[in-house]
Amino acid sequence: MNQNEEFLLPFELRCARALDELRNAPELHTSEARLGAKAKNLDDPATIFESLAEDEKLPLDATFRQYFFRFNDAKAHWRSPHLDSELVGEFHLTHLYRSIFENHMDDTWEGNNDRERELYRDLRIFDDTPSTGTGRMAALRATPGSTNPEIWYFDMRRGATRMDIGYGSYLDNLLVTKGTIGWQYLFCEVDLGHPSVRALSKGLKEMLDVLPQLFPHYDYSQLLARLEDRL
Repeated sequence: MNQNEEFLLPFELRCARALDELRNAPELHTSEARLGAKAKNLDDPATIFESLAEDEKLPLDATFRQYFFRFNDAKAHWRSPHLDSELVGEFHLTHLYRSIFENHMDDTWEGNNDRERELYRDLRIFDDTPSTGTGRMAALRATPGSTNPEIWYFDMRRGATRMDIGYGSYLDNLLVTKGTIGWQYLFCEVDLGHPSVRALSKGLKEMLDVLPQLFPHYDYSQLLARLEDRL
């Protein structure tokens, strides 16, 4: 890890170690796993959360501070080396301040009807997939007054789906799954046994077979239970 651990915030440290794990896993082809440059003017989290509350009317719950990070982004892109494998992963996290103020969903996707347009105006992207170009991204629903915004997952093939998970739990599971494509569907109401998502389901099954062997210090049992419930 090229960052000095003693100067990292708690989630920054966890994220940096997860990126190290990807870089050091010879069983995966990891093309990128890095923390970006540290953003300016983010060293005082209290000021950032005050600004979000005053300027965006988002008095976020104190738990958000446990996951605050100051780097412009945290990015990883990897895949299985096996030709017959569907196992591939990517994440591209942006810090909370940038996500709320700059990453508006409706700048990219306007929606096809009034319901979608209203939803997309509220969504603020904090995780996406620019390298694989899958058109998948996760976003906070930043409605004024919200202390614990809803998390929505957007897939350009299926539209937006609300996840039954909060921001902190999303980031926790991201580090466990290493951003395996489609892991978010384990927290959505979706039938993973449907033929239209066969490749996705195969990748998730493979994830829960391979990753526990590569990273045995993580607990994958709840993810496995969720997959079985959706097949």
